[in-house]
Amino acid sequence: MVMNLLRSLVLIIVLCKAVCIDVLVPLSTNVPDRTLYPHVIHPRQPKRLNLPILSPLHTNKFYSNAILGDYGNNPLLTHPYVISMSKDSPHGVSISLTEEWSYGPQIDSTRVKYFINRIVKNIQMSALEFLSQQFEVNNVDEPGFACTIKMFQLNSSASITLPLVRGMAYVTFEFVSATPRISTIHYILSVNGRTSGHITGKRFEIVLNNNQTWLLYSLGSEITLEFSGNQLLGTEPVTNVLRLAKKQTESSANAVLDAQVGVYPIACQLQAHVTESQGSYMFKWRLKGNLSRTLLHFTFPHHRQIISLVDGQITNVQAMSASKGLMIGYLGNIWTLTESSLSTMHFLAPRSPAIQYRDLIVAQLKKDLEVRVDLTVSDYYFTGKEFHKYALLCLLAEYYREIAEFNRCMRTLKDGFEVLITRKNANALRYDTTWFGLVSSAGLGQNQELNDFGNSYYNDHHYHWGYFIQAGAIIAHLDPNYVPKIRDWVEGLIRDASNPSPLDTSFPQFRYFDWFSGHSWSQGLFESADGKDQESTSEEINFHYGIALWGLATKSSNIEGLGRLMLGTAKRSTQTYFLMNNDNTAMPKEFIANKVTGIFFENKAEYTTWFGTNPEYIHGIQMIPCTPITEEIRLAKFVEEEWMTILSKIVHNAVPEWKSLLYMNYAIINRHEAFAQLTNVPLDNGVSRTWALYWAATRPSTNDSNGTVSTTKPDLSTVSTTNTASGYTSTMIASVLIQLLLAIIASKPPAMLI
Repeated sequence: MVMNLLRSLVLIIVLCKAVCIDVLVPLSTNVPDRTLYPHVIHPRQPKRLNLPILSPLHTNKFYSNAILGDYGNNPLLTHPYVISMSKDSPHGVSISLTEEWSYGPQIDSTRVKYFINRIVKNIQMSALEFLSQQFEVNNVDEPGFACTIKMFQLNSSASITLPLVRGMAYVTFEFVSATPRISTIHYILSVNGRTSGHITGKRFEIVLNNNQTWLLYSLGSEITLEFSGNQLLGTEPVTNVLRLAKKQTESSANAVLDAQVGVYPIACQLQAHVTESQGSYMFKWRLKGNLSRTLLHFTFPHHRQIISLVDGQITNVQAMSASKGLMIGYLGNIWTLTESSLSTMHFLAPRSPAIQYRDLIVAQLKKDLEVRVDLTVSDYYFTGKEFHKYALLCLLAEYYREIAEFNRCMRTLKDGFEVLITRKNANALRYDTTWFGLVSSAGLGQNQELNDFGNSYYNDHHYHWGYFIQAGAIIAHLDPNYVPKIRDWVEGLIRDASNPSPLDTSFPQFRYFDWFSGHSWSQGLFESADGKDQESTSEEINFHYGIALWGLATKSSNIEGLGRLMLGTAKRSTQTYFLMNNDNTAMPKEFIANKVTGIFFENKAEYTTWFGTNPEYIHGIQMIPCTPITEEIRLAKFVEEEWMTILSKIVHNAVPEWKSLLYMNYAIINRHEAFAQLTNVPLDNGVSRTWALYWAATRPSTNDSNGTVSTTKPDLSTVSTTNTASGYTSTMIASVLIQLLLAIIASKPPAMLI
């Protein structure tokens, strides 16, 4: 029996090796062609940056605040800790972990407008040698999980280096010839039970008068601290590693903190593979310190739904994140996260439109294609929506075999791309040699930062490019012979926003997508007191969907797999943090009744948009554009809750153009009524009436009669991976196979199982 199992395992591994696809391979390693993208130097230069080698710079990661602005003292959110560089004395770094949210005004009896994490300088770490604020970012990792900040004093050998890593369980300080100086805005009640004098040791319990106790560890030799007013001062310069963590309530959790303190992360390497139906990504943490210990690192709620419990284990160490709910410590040097049910890519809906609607849709298609369309590129957002809208009409013209209309549509769409490729538009793209990316030329002049929606400063590229990538994919699908004409331009957009490989040194790896957070971030080269933000989850989804469709159309399994895996990851985070079911357990209960987050910052969430506070804006921006992938994100259960709670009450008085989005969304639960409304409701500028009707007609017929939603089969891929007695064996075997498989693909031995 054992031999049979081994033979089966070998067969599975051989088969999996044949079908598993590494999605982190470069699309290209060529420097962007100057004839396609003239090269420019960006007007906003990074500050306080001292990297060992010239490499692509991230613009949308958690540490951007450190290299922007005059002082770089806006917060860096590692979760759960908030790190701020101190401009004023004591000229070091402050650490906040309040685990308290403040709530905005009541919208009604069940809802608040926002929640925000309170940032308080609970503990400050500095050195007696520091007489002013001096720091630099001297290292970053490729996928944007980590950066290293070095604090120093000019004309002195004293320095403190901080490796800042998303999810770090402790804050780490590498001292070199520097004398520790620990302070707080609170009052220090005691240290190891002492209230004065000198305290010597390698572990210190610092009790504050705000009901917090902080643990300070020395990884090297003992150090001596002395009380000095409301500070703790070292008695001599040290070259040592000190680590801070907030003390836990449970003694067993503190025992875990004590046991694992010796090893710490400095960076992360990303690996990712897909098969036909599932995908896995791995975080391989780069470690320093006592490598015989196992890394303790915090997980977000969405991690715990899919993380392997074979090559690591969940602990009872806990902390509240700034905006994504409870974080729980995980023991494991390698994280393996598996999406067990990736989407299958289709250009059109997975079901045919109901036959009774065919004549209306075809008549509307002919009418829409009679209208003269202008694809002149004025800005990359609204023009992208026009390209996408028109490409969908071409797709439907081909589907309904309307040949004359199809040919006319394709000519118009190709003419539009010709303008982009030949740079005949006034805001033609440039390749920026400062931040290694593609930017609109509209905002590169003095005081033009906000032109083109901040595109020139790396704001929202994943929203903008998604429309063009998907339009390009539709052309490639309908006319494969045209691919060579547009490949470099379309894949340039993918490389800019979502370059999968550090081997492509012309762009940073995953400029927008944060694999640790599970979704993308906007903001670009703008400082923010609450960190990066994400507004339109649906337009992020559209970007990943577009990448997958481009891969499908061009027969690139790597690109298609990349889009599918990012899509699966973003789907999970969207349904965990952004589209909130009534039974959501990650977000504050006072906020869940809003159903959508509005603008989701790293440090807060606010029920609003950047362009207005109307409810139809707040909900509609999470709906555009409606494509075949939308139904996998906006599930019927959520749509019914959102409709009954909020949208049914505001739809009649909504701004007319936004009604089209609300009714397209409503079609998920009431096809018949939504279709009737969409025949004459005013339209959003990114939607044709033909596509709106086709979308409604391809919804399941669930609600045509009674307006209720049938029971939705649960998505097993979202179920927690906490093992039950009955499921443990199969889960263990599956996880071992995944680990062996990934190790074989990487040509490295599997990590030791914990």
